Amino acid sequence: MHELALCRSILAILQEQAEQHHYKSVRRIELRVGPRAMVEPEVMAFSFGVASRGTLAEGALLEIRPVPAQAACLDCSYEGKVEKLAQACPRCGSYRLMLEEDIGLRLGEIEVD
Repeated sequence: MHELALCRSILAILQEQAEQHHYKSVRRIELRVGPRAMVEPEVMAFSFGVASRGTLAEGALLEIRPVPAQAACLDCSYEGKVEKLAQACPRCGSYRLMLEEDIGLRLGEIEVD
């Protein structure tokens, strides 16, 4: 369950930014997640609730936004978006998809007080 470690890293970044930009709390966090991040949204939400207790983000709304990756099929040359690592090619059914562009895990908008 790497989601808990990811949440702790996000909270460390938020704390660092709070000290730098003088905000006291975080109300909302947008998290953009690509397939390579291998994040389960339900586990991430639960982990964030646990990790954020007693921090400036306790009670903050965590919005997880899936972002598809650009992929190419090595068998039929299909190019398009995929939402999961183990997704079959929609054209030929092959699992030999190569991800060409994936954002991984990124912080998006953050609302603070």
